[in-house]
Amino acid sequence: MNKPTAMTTQDQLRQTIARLEAAAPGSRAGGRAGLARFGIAGLDDALGGGLAAGCLHEWAGPAGTGLCLRLMADALPGPLLWAGTSAGFRTAGYPYGPGLSGLGLDPGRLHLVLAREAAEALWAAEEALRCPALAAVVLELPGDGRAADLIATRRLALAAREGGAFAFLVRHRALTAPVAATSRWRIAAAPGPADGLGGLGATAFDLHLTKNRHGPTGRWRIVWSRDDRCFSLAAPPLDLAAPAGDRPDRAGGTVFPLRHAG
Repeated sequence: MNKPTAMTTQDQLRQTIARLEAAAPGSRAGGRAGLARFGIAGLDDALGGGLAAGCLHEWAGPAGTGLCLRLMADALPGPLLWAGTSAGFRTAGYPYGPGLSGLGLDPGRLHLVLAREAAEALWAAEEALRCPALAAVVLELPGDGRAADLIATRRLALAAREGGAFAFLVRHRALTAPVAATSRWRIAAAPGPADGLGGLGATAFDLHLTKNRHGPTGRWRIVWSRDDRCFSLAAPPLDLAAPAGDRPDRAGGTVFPLRHAG
């Protein structure tokens, strides 16, 4: 991967990494064990206990960024870096402090890298993943993010293994081509349970795990509770009636035809 030519972005990132390393002297992320757990037994079991640190995980769908940051809030201590392009942030929106707090993440932990193009964001993420002070790096690319191809994702995966941090690649649309990710997901916002007050209700996600090196694939709908600070499996939609359990599928008896009067 060729490094971008804009020295200002390079210098700013190097200064940020230097400050983070100086704030955590002697720390070495490489070799540290870390799992990001959903707290849902069936989902965590499918992942071998949770999402593993030191690996690259791919999320397709803009809702994936918020979910990444929520999982990172409690997975490992330390700062988080979110890298993206100007076009991507204009499409999906910039970080919103109260929203991050609602997901249980201290906004003060988050460092933002605003790149002009995908190649520059890829370079920034790869360099940041080697920083031992970072807990996680989230790289968000607009569209299907095809710049993060097999070769580029191999570089990200190797950097994540070297640094030991969590690495997340968020694409706004799914890419069907192969990539060097430990897990691949399709993430979408889902309707959550109503709050009973006419509000927006709870935050919910529809998760579709399409590739998993540590176990089976599957699909789950989960809900985030801001008050309890935990995920749970979503209940069946409240506007659907449960099937009757006290009678057979087809009722017996005689069927009488009806006609309009008059």
